[in-house]
Amino acid sequence: MNSRQARAAQRIRSLIEEGEGLAQLERNYGDGIQYIREKAPLCAWLVKVENIVRMTFGTGGAHYGHLAPLLKSNPEHAYQVLSIVGILTGALDDLEGGFLRGQEHLIAGEILDSVLEEARLLNGAGFKDPAAILARVVVEDELRRLSREADLPDKTKATALNDALREKGQYPKPRWRMIQTWLDIGNAAAHGQFDEYKGEDVDRMISDVERFLAEGLQP
Repeated sequence: MNSRQARAAQRIRSLIEEGEGLAQLERNYGDGIQYIREKAPLCAWLVKVENIVRMTFGTGGAHYGHLAPLLKSNPEHAYQVLSIVGILTGALDDLEGGFLRGQEHLIAGEILDSVLEEARLLNGAGFKDPAAILARVVVEDELRRLSREADLPDKTKATALNDALREKGQYPKPRWRMIQTWLDIGNAAAHGQFDEYKGEDVDRMISDVERFLAEGLQP
């Protein structure tokens, strides 16, 4: 299991434990129906569950396919929470056993991390232009992967992919604008417009792209 898979597995284990704890909060509050009153932690947990399943397995596989209807049902009962815990348990078993159809994101993430590290070394040595181009390659690769996961065409320009992902609600306008800034820096480097950005811009770009790749896998 590579480092990204290990981080994802740890995150899922944590969410399983959290879900089991939430299920134990179900009470009968005198209206004849038992439910979980603590809405804030429940909602936060549901968001985290959707995020890790989406980022680790994509939206086209069985894990997300079983999870999505449960999320739409507005879970507030222990049996609903435990059903989601069951999906997480199955997902964890598949992840740890290596039985993933959607390992592309995790495996490619290891490669992209190494490319970003090379970009950082180049920039640190004063070679900001090839560093910017490498970082842009990483951004474009991730946009194509996200597009496939969102059932969007991925055979188009990076800026168009960014626009399509925003329009489909995959991320908000501030994230779209930041990604466009990264693409602009990379495009300037690729077209010899080296005076349009500085080394510190490339350094910031690399750090921001690293966070972009890691999003949803943080504990």
